[in-house]
Amino acid sequence: MNTPLPTTVPDVAQPRTSMDELMLAMDIVDTLRHEQSLIERELASEQRDDAFIERVQQIYASQGIEVSDALVRQGVEALKHDRFAYTPPERTLQVRLAEVWVDRWRWLKRSLIAAGVALAGTLIVVVPNRFLAQRDYAAYVDSVQSLQQRAQRLSSQFGNLSVFPRGWAVDAPRSVAPHLAGLGAELERAQSDSVPQLASTGALSPADGDQFAADPEAQYAQLAPVRDGLDVVQQRLSAVEQRVKAGERLMLAAHRFEAAAARLGTIAVAEGAAMKIAETRDRASAALAAADDTAAAGAVAQFEQFVTLLDLSYTLRIVNRSNVQSGVWRYHEDAPGGKNYYLVVEPMDANGNAVTLPVTNEETQRTETVSLFAVRVPQSEYERVKADKIDNGLIDDAVVGEKRRGEIDVEYRVAVAGGAITEW
Repeated sequence: MNTPLPTTVPDVAQPRTSMDELMLAMDIVDTLRHEQSLIERELASEQRDDAFIERVQQIYASQGIEVSDALVRQGVEALKHDRFAYTPPERTLQVRLAEVWVDRWRWLKRSLIAAGVALAGTLIVVVPNRFLAQRDYAAYVDSVQSLQQRAQRLSSQFGNLSVFPRGWAVDAPRSVAPHLAGLGAELERAQSDSVPQLASTGALSPADGDQFAADPEAQYAQLAPVRDGLDVVQQRLSAVEQRVKAGERLMLAAHRFEAAAARLGTIAVAEGAAMKIAETRDRASAALAAADDTAAAGAVAQFEQFVTLLDLSYTLRIVNRSNVQSGVWRYHEDAPGGKNYYLVVEPMDANGNAVTLPVTNEETQRTETVSLFAVRVPQSEYERVKADKIDNGLIDDAVVGEKRRGEIDVEYRVAVAGGAITEW
C-alpha cells in the first residue's frame, strides 16, 4: 500500500533532523530541480509515488549514497513548497542601498579609477592649456611694456640731442652758425611731430587676462598702429640724429680752424710759403661754408699741420753720441752701386730740446711722428762725415740744416738726395 506524502514540512516542534540529513535533503531538492521534466511527469500520477521515490533512491545509489524513503519524501515536499528555493527580495531603496554597501569596495575601486582618469585628463589637457594661456598673456604684456619702454628711449634720445643746439646757440663760429641754427630748428620739428605717437604709447595699458583670452588677435591688432607709429618716430629720429652729429663735428672743425687761423696771424710767413698756406686755408674755409663735415675735418687738419710746421724752428743735427749710429746704408737695386746712404739726424730747438716731426718713411710709405730719423745723402757726403768721426771720434760740423719759423722747408747745409727713413 502506498504511503501518502506528508502535506507539510515538519515544523520546529517536530524532532530535529541531523545536519547530514538536512544537507542531503537540500541536495535531493537540487537534484529534483534539475530533473524538472521528470518531476512534472511523475508527480502528475499519485499512484506512482513509491516508484518515483525508488527511482530517486536509485539515482543516489548510483553515486554510492543511501537515502531513506522519508528523506526523499521530505525533499519532494520541500520542492513543492519552495522551501530551499531562493526568492529575491523586492527592489526597494533599502535593498539597493544594502547592495551598494555590500559592493562598496568595488564601487570605491571604480570611483578611484574614474577620479584618476579625470585627474589625468586635467593634467594632460587643462593644465597645459592654462599654462599656454598664461604664457601667451605674459608675451602680450611684454609686448605692451616693450612698446612703452621703446617710446621712453626715443623720448630720451630726443632730449639728449637737444643739448647740441643749445650749445650751438652760445658759441657756434659765424662760419657755420646759420647751418647749425637750421639743424636746431629741424630737430625741434622732428621732436614736435613725434609727440602724438610718443604720448599715445605712454597712455597704452595692457588688457586684462579675460579680455585677452576672449580675443587675443584683437588685442594684438590694437598694438600694430602703435608699433608702426614708433617705427616712424625711429626713422625720423635716426635721420635728424645723423645730421645733428654731423653738425657737431662741423662746429668742432670750425673751432679748430679759427684757432689755427689765429695762430697763423702771429707768424711772419715767408714769401715762399704764403701761397701754399693760403691754398690750404681757403680749402678748409670752403668746406666749412659748404657744411661738409667730412671734407672740413680733413681740410682743417691739413691747415693745422701747415700752421704747426710754420710755427716751428729747429736745427737738424747729426747724432753724435755713444751707442747711436751717425750714419747707415741700405741695399737698394736702383741706387748707384746698389746702396743708399743716410745720415742719422735729430731736430733740436733753440733750447736744445728734441722736436718731434711727421716724417714719411720712403721704404714703407708710412708717416710717423718721430724725433730721430735718417736723411738720404750722396755717398760722398756719407763718406765725409764718416771720415770726420773716425778722425777724433767726434763730428766737428754736425749741423745738416736749419728750419726757420715762418718757413715750411728745411734749408740744408749739406747735399741731400731726398727721402728719409724712420727705422734701420
